[in-house]
Amino acid sequence: MRTALAATWTLLLGMALLMLGAGLQGTLVGLRASLEGFPTLLAGIMLAAYYLGYMAGSVVTPGLVNSVGHVRVFAALNSLASVLILLQGVFVAPLPWTLVRILFGFCFAGIYVVAESWLNGRVDNEHRGLLLSIYMLVCYGASVSGSCCSTLPILAARCCSSWCRS
Repeated sequence: MRTALAATWTLLLGMALLMLGAGLQGTLVGLRASLEGFPTLLAGIMLAAYYLGYMAGSVVTPGLVNSVGHVRVFAALNSLASVLILLQGVFVAPLPWTLVRILFGFCFAGIYVVAESWLNGRVDNEHRGLLLSIYMLVCYGASVSGSCCSTLPILAARCCSSWCRS
């Protein structure tokens, strides 16, 4: 098992950082939509559009991995996801955000497919379940941590204001 962890720690760390950002971004998109005054129904449709891309990404990505390999697909999808987050700051309107969310869902489904198939190929049958459970703990823990990071500015402001009063 130690050899499997030694061979995959970089992937696990990369997924942790990626999920930290995705958790934060997932929380902030809904908050930003509310601040921009998007109608609630439209914001819900926009946020749900992520799962349209997610379904497509889970179907298309295995073919991409077979044709060009894990590393190239992983790098391409992560690069595209990074650009998509930046585009949300440039085009602040429901339609562009909906398209970005569809593509973002496609990217993340693909990233999961690549990472999990990569992990499956790196470990023997005896330790596969343990490695995948560690992977899931890393992903979910980082995602929740990212969502919690959205409250850090509020906590910092409260701490600063309480320190200034005393």
